[in-house]
Amino acid sequence: MNISIKQLRAFLALAETENFTRASEIVNLSQPAFSALIATLEQEVGFRLFDRDTRKVQLNIDGLHFIELARNLMHNYDNTIREIKRYSSGEEGSVTVAVLPSLAVKWLPQMIAKFNTENPKIRVDILDTQWDSCLHSIIDNSADIAVAAGTPTVKDIHAELLFSDDFYLICHKDNELAQKKSVELKELEGQNFIAFSKGTSIRIYTDQLTQLYNIQYAMEVRQLTSMMGLISVNQGVSITTGLTLFQFEHDNIAIIPFKDISLKRAVYLIKKKERQLSKQAQKFYQFIRSNYNIN
Repeated sequence: MNISIKQLRAFLALAETENFTRASEIVNLSQPAFSALIATLEQEVGFRLFDRDTRKVQLNIDGLHFIELARNLMHNYDNTIREIKRYSSGEEGSVTVAVLPSLAVKWLPQMIAKFNTENPKIRVDILDTQWDSCLHSIIDNSADIAVAAGTPTVKDIHAELLFSDDFYLICHKDNELAQKKSVELKELEGQNFIAFSKGTSIRIYTDQLTQLYNIQYAMEVRQLTSMMGLISVNQGVSITTGLTLFQFEHDNIAIIPFKDISLKRAVYLIKKKERQLSKQAQKFYQFIRSNYNIN
């Protein structure tokens, strides 16, 4: 059976008007073409749908049964077309963002919340992972865009600098450095330094510091909450970024800026060079570019 949308629209127009002339005008067909369309529909379904005489045309009992099916088919068709149009226009769909865990805790959720108020039909999926995995997710197409730190140099990606995130010293309130308004990096020499684990973006920066100063790692942790717990019981000092400071708001922890103004973490918006973003991903990409400094 091969019933067309055009046939169904003609059928419903005739059922409503009970007049071939008016119904053909509704669907923008000549009356002979309209009559032929109804005739082929009846051939397809295998039974007559209307009783006709010289004065009027009415649905017969088979037509009354068929009209509910036709209305359901048209309703589903119209809904499908609307969804296709919304998707093709970028109004509906999903986008996957790879992001550093430190950005996924507060910064990105705030971004998504504002984006969703303007684009309620677009779902943003988060892939929170380490900086190198963020890059790999772009290369293997498991994420549409990424927000990561470091200095991406992979030839297959396009990286646009969003902002620079300052570093801060975090230490116990009883530490000798806690009373200072600002500190220099060399003052960390001799301190029990707690490092983030290898592969994290902050570790990249602290590894560079160990080459310039006599800074020794006392232990390593992966999670911000683990770092906060150790610092709060005076097990050492560490360095974190401005975007993560809310995790260290604790009565026993002092947060101190550095005098070294060059100590910053660059944060990049990343996409694959030769991959064309979907309209949904492009919308979120442009939204981030315009709203990255959201508070």
